[in-house]
Amino acid sequence: MTTRVTDRPTDLSGFSTALAARLPSTWTSHYHQHATYRDQFALGNRVWDLGHVHWAVSEFVLRHDAELNGSHGQRLYIIERPLKPGQFLVAPLQPRNPLRHFDDVDEPNGITVPGDPARAAAAVARRLLPRYQHPLAAVRRNSATARTGQPAPSTLNTLPLAEGLPTRPSSGHAPYLR
Repeated sequence: MTTRVTDRPTDLSGFSTALAARLPSTWTSHYHQHATYRDQFALGNRVWDLGHVHWAVSEFVLRHDAELNGSHGQRLYIIERPLKPGQFLVAPLQPRNPLRHFDDVDEPNGITVPGDPARAAAAVARRLLPRYQHPLAAVRRNSATARTGQPAPSTLNTLPLAEGLPTRPSSGHAPYLR
């Protein structure tokens, strides 16, 4: 495997802070610079994506990344999009649960967003957060079941959608909107 160094770094710190401020609910941004190639894997190995973002983390030397933390326990990973200046990749980060709680839970995968924080926030809220909330809720249910030995009760999922509407976890069908 060959690793490549990304193009000129952009202001990832400023972008991630501006993105966090525009997302629904309350989000905080944490910027990280990497002194060595290995440093990028502290968060990069927690990326909940088997597509484009996973490829970028495994194939490129990333000089920095950012983590956004939502008020409902959501975590997002942000890097510059390799070979495409002015664009970013945003992906969910796995919850801090043992791997066995991820059984039968699909990867939510990340998205590419433009360098404009307002447009990026709209894309994240519309496309990424809704498809992240269902796998996150499933992992939490699996974790609760493992702790108590009984299936977790179906309760209202309070993770926000783009429109700010909560959903009920479904049985694999389209989400039920209230």
